[in-house]
Amino acid sequence: MGCCKKIFMHCLDDIKYNSGVIASFVCKSVVAENLLGDMTSFDVTWGSKPATGKAFVRKRKKTESLDDGTPKKSFKLSDAKSGKQGLGNKTKSNKDKFETEKHIPGKINLVRKEIKTAESENTKGAKKSFGMKPSGTESKKTFIDSNLNENVSQTLIKRKQKKDKQAAKLNTAEPEQITSKKNESHSLFNVFHKNVRVKTNPRGKSVVEQVFSDSQKFGDLEIHKYIMSNLAKIGFTTLTNVQEKSIPVVLKGDNVLIRSQTGSGKTLAYAVPILDALQSITPRLQRSDGVQAIIIVPTRELAMQTHELFGKINTFQWIVVGHLCGGENRNTEKNRLRKGVHILIATPGRLLDHMLHTNAFKTDNVRCLVLDEADQLLDMGFKKDIMRIVQEIDSKHTSYNPMNLLKSSHKKFGEETENIEDETEIASTETQPLRDPKSKKRQTILLSATLTKGIAELADFTMKGHTYIDASDEFTSNFSHDVMIIPNTVQQKFVITHVKHRLFTLSAMLLSLTKKCSKMFVFMGTSAMVDFHYELFTNFLAKMPVNRGKMKSGDVLVLEGMEDESDDEEEILDVEFFKLHGSMEHSARKEVFKGFREVKKGILLCTDVVARGIDVPTADCIVQYNGPLKIEDYLHRVGRTGRAGKSGFSYIFLTHEEQDFVAMMEEHKVYLKQEDADSHLTELSVVMEEEDTQKAAIALQKHYENAISNSKDLHKMACVAYCSWSRFYNTFSSKLRKIFDFKQVNLGHYVTSFGLKETPTHVAKIVRGQVAKTEPQKLNRKLATHEDEEKKQRQPQKKKVKSVSLSTSEFSSGLPFKKKRKKKLDI
Repeated sequence: MGCCKKIFMHCLDDIKYNSGVIASFVCKSVVAENLLGDMTSFDVTWGSKPATGKAFVRKRKKTESLDDGTPKKSFKLSDAKSGKQGLGNKTKSNKDKFETEKHIPGKINLVRKEIKTAESENTKGAKKSFGMKPSGTESKKTFIDSNLNENVSQTLIKRKQKKDKQAAKLNTAEPEQITSKKNESHSLFNVFHKNVRVKTNPRGKSVVEQVFSDSQKFGDLEIHKYIMSNLAKIGFTTLTNVQEKSIPVVLKGDNVLIRSQTGSGKTLAYAVPILDALQSITPRLQRSDGVQAIIIVPTRELAMQTHELFGKINTFQWIVVGHLCGGENRNTEKNRLRKGVHILIATPGRLLDHMLHTNAFKTDNVRCLVLDEADQLLDMGFKKDIMRIVQEIDSKHTSYNPMNLLKSSHKKFGEETENIEDETEIASTETQPLRDPKSKKRQTILLSATLTKGIAELADFTMKGHTYIDASDEFTSNFSHDVMIIPNTVQQKFVITHVKHRLFTLSAMLLSLTKKCSKMFVFMGTSAMVDFHYELFTNFLAKMPVNRGKMKSGDVLVLEGMEDESDDEEEILDVEFFKLHGSMEHSARKEVFKGFREVKKGILLCTDVVARGIDVPTADCIVQYNGPLKIEDYLHRVGRTGRAGKSGFSYIFLTHEEQDFVAMMEEHKVYLKQEDADSHLTELSVVMEEEDTQKAAIALQKHYENAISNSKDLHKMACVAYCSWSRFYNTFSSKLRKIFDFKQVNLGHYVTSFGLKETPTHVAKIVRGQVAKTEPQKLNRKLATHEDEEKKQRQPQKKKVKSVSLSTSEFSSGLPFKKKRKKKLDI
């Protein structure tokens, strides 16, 4: 009877009853009397409250007889306001209730329709019976059942027709239409549309620094002819602007602070005067004379590069050049210092180590100190080491002479001033300290591409009174710290991509740029990122399956299962990949740096360890996959190309949240142009043999994801790379933290950019060792009788400890007890 109550409530919503109206309603019991088809008629008297207008039941009377005289089962109808239902004194079961509600909607609509037609015919509100009279139960039953069957059959026919139409469309549609619909719903391109709001300034002009001198050459300088001939062999004939201004000042012996853009020839600005001064000493220098000049550089690569340059222009066999770097054998370096070195190139940490712990290393005759890339020395935290090195050198030069102290104390005021004047005259006429082995004066040279407050403080500490030389004529008198000078031969561009598109966009750029560039630097944030991308690109981008265009699953290329078959692969890139970062061993870094400089075409995946001072003349493209931690790092990264007036390209990857970086660079007089990533994706479609660029991108992304999921080592590298990126993104400087904000990034999208399918939380647990990526178990755990062998190997085996105290006596010798063999009896 639950359906009767619900039909009553729906009828109350559709019909407005007045007071005194009597309605006769006919219902059918769905659960209890569906098989019998018994009908019951009710006469209900309705009333309405004058305040609210709501209807309520005044009187109800039931008739319990049918036409044939058989008694009808009695039941109790509850009040309209109360929500109780009943069949006799028993409540319905949940099963009956479910069966009842399942047939309600069709009957409700039918009853509503009949009530509305009945109300339109009789508008006076008198007693009205709708449906059929009690005497015609059979005809009424057939009438209701026929209407219900017609409605159900019509709905079923409509549904079947709709399904048939959809099936026909799928069968008759072309495969291209089907693939386009599936492609649009792919998660890789299912991203919100984000606008590029940054506006570049087409009229903005960067500060241009002249690289080469207009007239002067090396032959115009007063240097040895052998040095000039060696420079001509290398290809250096014309002086650069910074060399023209600084070399004559250094030859005089003055302390100098030099600022010039990257790749302008600052190394030769001090190398040529040092060699010219040491070769002029008579008699010739001997190994026993010790170190004459010390050159401090921030990185090992720069130390080897500087040593190589000195070796090219030095043809004087008696002048010995050496270097000290971290990671090399200390005993070998000790033997080198014991034999004697005149020009020593070293990193700060290893140099201070030998000065404090190597007795054979003497600094009494050091008369020249060079701090190359001084800004990077401060950024890397070498300030305290440099101050200690300077103190050690100065302490060896000042010697205690009590006789001089007594003489100076007995001098009068007038005599003292006269002597001071004489000393100033001698100092002004004195030549370069390196030319005089007896000189106690030390010349200091600082070189940097940028001028900061820290460099000014370092210059005040290391030298007293210095000459400031700026290669830019525009800012020589009044230099602005906010201005960054980058060679105008470098075309600077930025690429804005969605986070999930970063991996295949970088791959597409590598494929397209290698056609017009010979050597390329790709800067990344961490060493783990360099290791991961190096393994991924060398194994799954440089090599591709031969029949990759035919391996399709539906609409997208599938390159799974072909990685291990070397016979079915071909080389896509005719370049060699290299990687270089600070976590590598010194010997490996040395081989990589040497190999990258010698190769004709190569791609170097690296960190900022090679962002300063490294000179690769044929490098013509820079790609910054991650933003720089500091504004100055952008300048040094770009400075690896366009050196000595050569042309080059520079690209930086930015997301839509990071695009304000372009406006910040314009404040420093650096103007970037936007590069469309679609121009590089066309090359990707050619390589993947797919006309649609989105399908080609999805195919490459799936190729990477399958390769990472199938290889445990590569998957672990990807997880570690992602976690290292998250730490890197939290270490930006205060100025750049507003742009590179870790709170604004979508970590799930960044996980996709590393080719991973897990969530960020799951990746973090894998790195911490809480979760190990294992293959799904094929056997039921309850039925499996074997144990995991890998789990056994990971768990340390407990050693069995034998208790000795319970098996020995205080009178025992401690030797193990030997059992006596039983003698065999001869039978």
